[in-house]
Amino acid sequence: MTQPEFDPRDFRNALGKFPTGVTIITTKNEMGELIGMTASSFNTVSLNPPLVLWSIDKSARSLPSFGEGHHFAVHVLSEHQQDLSN
Repeated sequence: MTQPEFDPRDFRNALGKFPTGVTIITTKNEMGELIGMTASSFNTVSLNPPLVLWSIDKSARSLPSFGEGHHFAVHVLSEHQQDLSN
């Protein structure tokens, strides 16, 4: 599988626009079902390599799906998307 082209400047600019807030983290479980959780613990770790950090409780029902998954997506919400995180 080829990796998409990565621009560190774009990554820095995108993360620089997220001072604090709420995100929704999504993945797929082993059956291909979409799994999501609200996270307010999203942070930048590194630009090279590009790394972010978010936290999940050890008792979360979604933990196995995130632990076994190969990919996840971080959805940064606007103030008008509060209903999604609730």
